[in-house]
Amino acid sequence: MAQAHADINEAYQQRDDGFRFENGKFPNDAECLKVVGFDEVGDEVSLAQELGKLKHAAAFACLKARLPPELRENFTVEPRYKPDPDVNGVALTDKGVDTLHPDFVVHGTRNATDVQCVYEIKFPCFAAHKLDPRNSRWVEAQLKAYQKLSIRCPAAVISPAGLFQLGIP
Repeated sequence: MAQAHADINEAYQQRDDGFRFENGKFPNDAECLKVVGFDEVGDEVSLAQELGKLKHAAAFACLKARLPPELRENFTVEPRYKPDPDVNGVALTDKGVDTLHPDFVVHGTRNATDVQCVYEIKFPCFAAHKLDPRNSRWVEAQLKAYQKLSIRCPAAVISPAGLFQLGIP
Protein backbone atom coordinates (compact mmCIF):
# COMPACT_ATOMS: atom_id res chain seq x y z
CA MET A 1 0.00 0.00 0.00
CA ALA A 2 2.80 2.41 0.90
CA GLN A 3 4.62 1.68 -2.37
CA ALA A 4 1.47 2.31 -4.42
CA HIS A 5 1.03 5.57 -2.49
CA ALA A 6 4.55 6.69 -3.46
CA ASP A 7 4.22 5.43 -7.05
CA ILE A 8 1.01 7.40 -7.65
CA ASN A 9 2.56 10.56 -6.19
CA GLU A 10 5.49 10.17 -8.58
CA ALA A 11 3.28 9.34 -11.58
CA TYR A 12 1.07 12.39 -10.93
CA GLN A 13 4.11 14.65 -10.94
CA GLN A 14 5.15 13.23 -14.34
CA ARG A 15 1.74 13.82 -15.98
CA ASP A 16 1.36 16.61 -18.51
CA ASP A 17 -1.42 18.13 -16.39
CA GLY A 18 0.38 17.42 -13.08
CA PHE A 19 2.97 19.50 -11.24
CA ARG A 20 6.08 18.87 -9.15
CA PHE A 21 5.46 18.84 -5.42
CA GLU A 22 7.53 21.29 -3.45
CA ASN A 23 9.48 18.54 -1.70
CA GLY A 24 9.46 16.24 -4.75
CA LYS A 25 7.89 13.25 -2.97
CA PHE A 26 4.49 14.14 -1.53
CA PRO A 27 2.29 17.24 -1.50
CA ASN A 28 2.22 19.66 1.40
CA ASP A 29 -1.09 20.84 2.89
CA ALA A 30 -1.35 23.87 0.59
CA GLU A 31 -0.74 21.68 -2.46
CA CYS A 32 -3.38 19.20 -1.23
CA LEU A 33 -5.94 22.03 -1.31
CA LYS A 34 -5.00 23.19 -4.82
CA VAL A 35 -7.83 22.88 -7.36
CA VAL A 36 -6.63 20.64 -10.20
CA GLY A 37 -9.86 20.15 -12.13
CA PHE A 38 -13.61 19.81 -12.06
CA ASP A 39 -15.90 16.81 -11.75
CA GLU A 40 -18.81 15.83 -14.01
CA VAL A 41 -21.19 18.30 -12.33
CA GLY A 42 -18.71 21.17 -12.34
CA ASP A 43 -17.55 20.99 -8.71
CA GLU A 44 -13.91 21.71 -7.97
CA VAL A 45 -11.57 18.74 -7.51
CA SER A 46 -8.61 19.27 -5.18
CA LEU A 47 -5.25 17.57 -5.53
CA ALA A 48 -6.11 15.53 -2.41
CA GLN A 49 -9.28 14.25 -4.11
CA GLU A 50 -7.54 13.53 -7.42
CA LEU A 51 -4.70 11.62 -5.76
CA GLY A 52 -7.21 9.76 -3.59
CA LYS A 53 -9.13 8.63 -6.68
CA LEU A 54 -5.95 7.45 -8.42
CA LYS A 55 -4.66 5.69 -5.31
CA HIS A 56 -7.98 3.95 -4.68
CA ALA A 57 -7.96 2.58 -8.24
CA ALA A 58 -4.42 1.25 -7.73
CA ALA A 59 -5.31 -0.24 -4.33
CA PHE A 60 -8.40 -2.00 -5.72
CA ALA A 61 -6.38 -3.47 -8.57
CA CYS A 62 -3.72 -4.63 -6.11
CA LEU A 63 -6.29 -6.26 -3.81
CA LYS A 64 -7.93 -8.08 -6.70
CA ALA A 65 -4.59 -9.28 -8.06
CA ARG A 66 -3.17 -10.45 -4.73
CA LEU A 67 -6.12 -12.23 -3.19
CA PRO A 68 -5.99 -15.99 -3.73
CA PRO A 69 -8.48 -17.24 -6.37
CA GLU A 70 -10.43 -19.20 -3.75
CA LEU A 71 -11.22 -15.95 -1.90
CA ARG A 72 -12.32 -13.90 -4.91
CA GLU A 73 -15.98 -14.81 -4.42
CA ASN A 74 -15.75 -13.58 -0.83
CA PHE A 75 -15.10 -9.88 -1.34
CA THR A 76 -16.64 -6.92 -3.10
CA VAL A 77 -15.05 -3.59 -3.99
CA GLU A 78 -17.21 -0.53 -3.37
CA PRO A 79 -20.58 -2.17 -2.72
CA ARG A 80 -23.48 0.08 -1.71
CA TYR A 81 -25.84 -1.10 1.01
CA LYS A 82 -29.19 0.13 2.27
CA PRO A 83 -31.05 -1.01 5.37
CA ASP A 84 -33.60 -3.72 4.60
CA PRO A 85 -35.98 -4.28 7.53
CA ASP A 86 -37.79 -7.04 5.61
CA VAL A 87 -34.79 -9.32 6.02
CA ASN A 88 -33.52 -7.75 9.26
CA GLY A 89 -30.32 -6.70 7.51
CA VAL A 90 -29.12 -4.96 4.39
CA ALA A 91 -29.64 -5.14 0.65
CA LEU A 92 -27.37 -4.12 -2.19
CA THR A 93 -28.39 -1.01 -4.10
CA ASP A 94 -26.85 1.23 -6.74
CA LYS A 95 -27.92 4.62 -5.37
CA GLY A 96 -29.90 6.50 -2.79
CA VAL A 97 -29.72 8.43 0.43
CA ASP A 98 -29.07 6.68 3.73
CA THR A 99 -26.86 4.12 2.02
CA LEU A 100 -23.43 2.88 3.07
CA HIS A 101 -20.64 2.69 0.49
CA PRO A 102 -17.48 1.12 1.98
CA ASP A 103 -14.38 0.58 -0.13
CA PHE A 104 -13.87 -3.13 0.48
CA VAL A 105 -16.08 -5.80 2.07
CA VAL A 106 -15.27 -9.40 2.96
CA HIS A 107 -18.47 -11.47 2.89
CA GLY A 108 -19.90 -14.98 2.63
CA THR A 109 -19.23 -16.85 -0.62
CA ARG A 110 -21.17 -15.17 -3.46
CA ASN A 111 -23.33 -13.38 -0.87
CA ALA A 112 -22.36 -9.72 -0.51
CA THR A 113 -25.11 -9.13 2.06
CA ASP A 114 -23.51 -11.65 4.45
CA VAL A 115 -21.00 -9.00 5.52
CA GLN A 116 -18.11 -10.24 7.62
CA CYS A 117 -15.58 -7.38 7.65
CA VAL A 118 -15.65 -3.83 6.29
CA TYR A 119 -12.60 -1.83 5.25
CA GLU A 120 -12.21 1.79 4.22
CA ILE A 121 -9.04 2.72 2.36
CA LYS A 122 -7.56 6.13 3.16
CA PHE A 123 -4.63 7.94 1.61
CA PRO A 124 -4.38 11.07 3.77
CA CYS A 125 -2.95 14.06 1.97
CA PHE A 126 -2.80 16.42 4.95
CA ALA A 127 0.13 16.15 7.38
CA ALA A 128 -2.11 15.96 10.47
CA HIS A 129 -3.75 12.75 9.20
CA LYS A 130 -0.87 10.82 7.65
CA LEU A 131 0.19 8.89 10.77
CA ASP A 132 -3.37 8.12 11.88
CA PRO A 133 -6.11 8.65 9.30
CA ARG A 134 -8.76 8.20 11.99
CA ASN A 135 -8.00 11.82 12.93
CA SER A 136 -9.48 12.92 9.60
CA ARG A 137 -12.87 14.57 9.70
CA TRP A 138 -15.79 12.13 9.60
CA VAL A 139 -13.69 8.94 9.65
CA GLU A 140 -14.84 7.74 13.08
CA ALA A 141 -18.50 8.39 12.19
CA GLN A 142 -17.96 6.59 8.89
CA LEU A 143 -16.49 3.54 10.66
CA LYS A 144 -19.30 3.50 13.22
CA ALA A 145 -21.84 3.50 10.40
CA TYR A 146 -19.99 0.67 8.64
CA GLN A 147 -19.83 -1.30 11.89
CA LYS A 148 -23.62 -1.70 11.65
CA LEU A 149 -23.01 -3.94 8.63
CA SER A 150 -21.17 -6.61 10.64
CA ILE A 151 -20.64 -7.77 14.20
CA ARG A 152 -17.91 -10.23 13.18
CA CYS A 153 -14.94 -7.86 13.17
CA PRO A 154 -14.30 -4.16 13.80
CA ALA A 155 -14.71 -1.84 10.83
CA ALA A 156 -11.24 -0.67 9.85
CA VAL A 157 -9.22 1.84 7.89
CA ILE A 158 -6.36 0.62 5.70
CA SER A 159 -3.74 3.26 4.92
CA PRO A 160 -0.05 3.49 4.09
CA ALA A 161 0.48 3.94 7.86
CA GLY A 162 -1.20 0.60 8.64
CA LEU A 163 -4.50 -0.95 9.72
CA PHE A 164 -6.65 0.98 12.19
CA GLN A 165 -9.68 -0.80 13.66
CA LEU A 166 -12.66 0.93 15.21
CA GLY A 167 -12.42 0.89 19.00
CA ILE A 168 -8.85 -0.44 19.05
CA PRO A 169 -6.18 2.20 19.82
